[in-house]
Amino acid sequence: MTPQPQSPDQKIASRPVPGGTTLVVALVALRAVLPLATIDPAWEFHRDELLYSAMGDHFQPMAMQFPPLIAAVAAISKSVLGTSVWAARVPAALAGAALLGAMLLLIRRLGGGATAMAFAALASVAAPVLLRPSVLLQPVVFDQLFAFGAVAGVLLAAQERNPRWWLLTGLSLGLGALTKFSAAFYAVALIAPAVTVPDLRRQLLGRWPWLAALATLALAVPSLTGQITHGWPFLAQLGTLRSGQLDRIGPGEFLIEQPMLLGAALLPVLVGLGSARRSVAARVATSFALALLAVMIILGGKAYYAVPGYPALIAVGAIGLARARMPIRWLTAGAMATMAALVLPMGIPVLGPEAMARYAAKLGVTEAVRTNRGEVLALPQDYADMLGWRRMAEEVARVWQRLTPAEQADALLVGSNYGEAGALAMYHRELGLPYPVSTAGDFHAWGIGTRTGQVTLLIGRPDAGEALSRLFAKVEEVARIEDPRAVPEQRDLRVFVARGPKSSLADLWATLGPRWG
Repeated sequence: MTPQPQSPDQKIASRPVPGGTTLVVALVALRAVLPLATIDPAWEFHRDELLYSAMGDHFQPMAMQFPPLIAAVAAISKSVLGTSVWAARVPAALAGAALLGAMLLLIRRLGGGATAMAFAALASVAAPVLLRPSVLLQPVVFDQLFAFGAVAGVLLAAQERNPRWWLLTGLSLGLGALTKFSAAFYAVALIAPAVTVPDLRRQLLGRWPWLAALATLALAVPSLTGQITHGWPFLAQLGTLRSGQLDRIGPGEFLIEQPMLLGAALLPVLVGLGSARRSVAARVATSFALALLAVMIILGGKAYYAVPGYPALIAVGAIGLARARMPIRWLTAGAMATMAALVLPMGIPVLGPEAMARYAAKLGVTEAVRTNRGEVLALPQDYADMLGWRRMAEEVARVWQRLTPAEQADALLVGSNYGEAGALAMYHRELGLPYPVSTAGDFHAWGIGTRTGQVTLLIGRPDAGEALSRLFAKVEEVARIEDPRAVPEQRDLRVFVARGPKSSLADLWATLGPRWG
């Protein structure tokens, strides 16, 4: 199918703004530096970063239990930049900057100028749910980036009546499938603009959308083969989420949390929604965002699962704000900047732990410090998950050094959950420890190696000792680690030394896991 003639309005709206490259580069550079330059050094690795680092240690692109891109990023980051906390944060900061850069380029393509770009850049730091993912090495920020690329391709295909843009959508969905399986939900949400926008409906009769679909499937192969290899662990993990973290989230709570997640970025989102009748680009962005919101409510997902629908709306909304009268522009910019400054510590840990706890209390943001399971903490959960890991590993190392050399040569080191196992994996060389094992999630598939576990050292909750006593002849609690700032399951940890397994651990391993959650 060849590109269709454009209407005068489409020609004006899709005409790239001349110049502006310096502004784009400057805003993107600032957005990359912000998360790296402002983090208080008291914060450690996040629990998830420890897991993804371990996944990078066991990188097998066609046989991972999780879409493999994040493991590849973690492995490359450690190889190139080292194992510091700062090094782990670089990929996420660059991905967050890339998302802003993509938004700015779309704005230029749609005819927006410097003011619209400034509004979009301000929105990207005024929304905690867009800012915090660019701090942590997690799939979230990459997921947002590729979801934006997917909707941007469809948006431009409609705006410019050029079906070749569907290839951008296909490639983005494929990269998204290498990142998170939520890419399937974005593909479903894209059906809404594809069938409601006349130009897109006509393009479905041509070859470009279907070539895009083939590109998506080709890129998704490693993620699919990994699931097939391991018996679809994604479904098991989803079941665990539904029975734990997701069972308390209803449609009302899901919708109420959206403005809280967006912060001051809600303003351009609302302008984008209001522009849907006047702009093809806004119509596509709106239909995608609302469809994704509906899909996530129906499936019962976490509130932030709908966030990838907002960056395109922010882009078209920023153009609308830039065209408003001067007083409105200044008032909006001032309000957004004020809100961005207020919520910055909720997006980036610029304050130390104690100062952050006081700040959260003063703001009165109860939901912002609520865990996935509903408990209220002194700190946001992501922040609480960035404390105590090194101290824990050092305490385990002290216990390990009390074992005899013969015991150390054959002993197993076990973490009860992926955070504990990940921390031991991160620091094992520095502390003279063996690589840990765990029945938790991805760790279970990596097995126990050649060690027999005649002596097993385990860190876990107090009730872990009872479970060990069913497997070993003798179990001794040898250390206790307490941290009131941590999430509930990490506040009181015990270190156990177990001796004399009642049966072969190698034979038992398949029955002990994997445990998801």
